[in-house]
Amino acid sequence: MVDRRVLAGVALAALSGIACQASPPAAKTTDDGRITLGLLDRANDAPSVAALGKTVAIAWNARTELASDVYVRVSTDAGATFGPPTRVNQLVKDANLSGEQPARIAVASGNVIHVVWPSRYEGRAVLRYASSADLGKTFTKPVTVVGEQESGIRGWHSIAIGYDGGVHVLWLDGRNATPHQHSGSAGGRSSHAGMKRQAPRQDVFHASWKDFGSRTENAVVANVCFCCKTAIATAGDRVYAAWRHIFPGSVRDIAFARSTDNGATFGAPVRLSDDNWTLDACPDDGPSMAADAHGGVHLAWPTMVPGERPRKGIFYASLLTTGPQGAGDAAAFSPRLRLDAGDADVAHPQIASDDHGNVAVVWDERVDNRRRIVVRRVGSGVAAPAETFEGVGVTYPAVAAADGQWIVVWPAQTPDGLTMIEVRRIPFVH
Repeated sequence: MVDRRVLAGVALAALSGIACQASPPAAKTTDDGRITLGLLDRANDAPSVAALGKTVAIAWNARTELASDVYVRVSTDAGATFGPPTRVNQLVKDANLSGEQPARIAVASGNVIHVVWPSRYEGRAVLRYASSADLGKTFTKPVTVVGEQESGIRGWHSIAIGYDGGVHVLWLDGRNATPHQHSGSAGGRSSHAGMKRQAPRQDVFHASWKDFGSRTENAVVANVCFCCKTAIATAGDRVYAAWRHIFPGSVRDIAFARSTDNGATFGAPVRLSDDNWTLDACPDDGPSMAADAHGGVHLAWPTMVPGERPRKGIFYASLLTTGPQGAGDAAAFSPRLRLDAGDADVAHPQIASDDHGNVAVVWDERVDNRRRIVVRRVGSGVAAPAETFEGVGVTYPAVAAADGQWIVVWPAQTPDGLTMIEVRRIPFVH
């Protein structure tokens, strides 16, 4: 399906330099190399990070009891220092963010920064978009990417940049749900109990655009798991999509689809791994995906592991063959590699790849009453020892590959009770 509507207002919008001076910024480097970012009069959480060369861009949710705002800070020295924060949304309450639905950010050639985030704009669940061509100093006037004319709940989105500089976005969309399902989940969220009772329909949609021009949109697959994040990656003219699917018997495993025509069409979905996680609810915990410079595709995901005490595990696999559009089965992926130690409650993996196919997978976990962030690097199918970072309230980490550095970010509570964004630089090891 092709949507000929133009992303109205973007091409003609004057850049808005909202430097957010009303909220005092904080940027402190600790003795152990940790950088702390955030606004001192806000709670700061739901971070997202992207990098291209030495440019690193971090988006996060700076919230009060009344509203959430999307803020961005940019580094031009591979995360060693960051410029001042800039608010991306111009309207109050034009953001509806959470850990599984943060503001997603991407850096394109020419250091153009793209941000997509969920909003309850004018009473509808929509995805909003803005970009910056001056390293995050100013952003274009936000526009609605999807949801302006459609009913239903949407979000759980992901973003990637194509070989031609186009923006690709994947999301869950409830436009085809029944009216009863539309009204059943206030504010775009659902509970596990509500999932079973309401069984709301969500479909996977993809859209792309370039240079603020016309937007193409197409449905990828129907009837998927309701509230797990999606994942998207690009390699040449191929666009890859991953999400948590509902297979027969209410099995909630990860599915994967590919496009060989730059996102115009997608092949039939295949199962990433036969995990056979059966439940009548949504785990609120989806896949993550990254592509390297040689066209390799890497995935990380959580799934339940049976045993005396069933608990989630974190797994990694890579795409072994590309094949014709829509072809392939589980054999097209490497055997799943478990990354966690099996002694903690784990969640929320994210993955990044350098140009050579080395990856870093991050997640959060709880052991007794302690919380920690775990970083595990994988090269040639072999996982290096885990690196852990403990902290109060640490959760939902994100990772990107910069120039010689893995940039890992997560929210944490400081000793004085503030919720801030921590940034760690971990050097590549080849």
